[in-house]
Amino acid sequence: MIRALTPDDVPAAQAVTHTALSDLNARRGRPPYPRTDEAVARGRARVAHLQRTDPASAFVAEVDGAVVGCGMALVREGMWFLSLLMVDPAHQGAGLGKALLDATLATATDRSWLLATDDAAAVRRYQRAGFALHPTYAASGTVDRSLLPAVTGIREATDDDRDTLDHVVRHLRGAPMGPEFDYLREQGARTLVAPGRGFVVLRDEGPQWLGAVDVPTARTLLWAALAEATAAVEVPWLGADQQWAIDVCLDARLSLGPGASVCLRGQPPMSPYLPSGAFG
Repeated sequence: MIRALTPDDVPAAQAVTHTALSDLNARRGRPPYPRTDEAVARGRARVAHLQRTDPASAFVAEVDGAVVGCGMALVREGMWFLSLLMVDPAHQGAGLGKALLDATLATATDRSWLLATDDAAAVRRYQRAGFALHPTYAASGTVDRSLLPAVTGIREATDDDRDTLDHVVRHLRGAPMGPEFDYLREQGARTLVAPGRGFVVLRDEGPQWLGAVDVPTARTLLWAALAEATAAVEVPWLGADQQWAIDVCLDARLSLGPGASVCLRGQPPMSPYLPSGAFG
């Protein structure tokens, strides 16, 4: 049964997401998906945020009273983005993924997109739903800190930078950052800004969301993010439109490998932009 995701479903939806991603990583020979207290809390906060902001686009799949899948999308000023689509491995292959996707697509707009995992069945499902697949690379490794250039004009974001972030994200994807600005602030995310021109959201492992109104600003922000990284770095979603980012990653001596796909249906390509996996 497919039904609306309620606040009471948040822990189960996060648990299904963890199980599905861990299974995918195991099948791809990657390390297990982290299940630290921090990771669990972050996953639950993401699900709860989207259930509050976009309840009409939040669903679970239920079998014998247990939540075994979830699908969640967000809609911002005419742009639709699929944030989450996961099914417990024990229930995959039974049509639940397609049913969840169909439920979320009922709220889709003329400008719809998503960031796929590298699961073959999921990628096929998205292509059959009319999304054009745009393969990407991912850069990873340890930054050669001796190669970091000096950057200027970048500072920590404050509440007063909401207009910058909304302006830049709207410029790139046709919709603002909106309620995700408050969510990121509440979660303690670090954000650097080039006032009026661009931003980058940081975690220890590198940039999580980056956009700018021009390539020079985007390059400067990416270098600033790499300089702030305190762990091994991963920079995903390096598509053909993001050659500026590929150049920076290679200059920093990161390794380039195959990534997943950006999937677009009526949504134009966006650049210079490294999207948020959670919020588009």
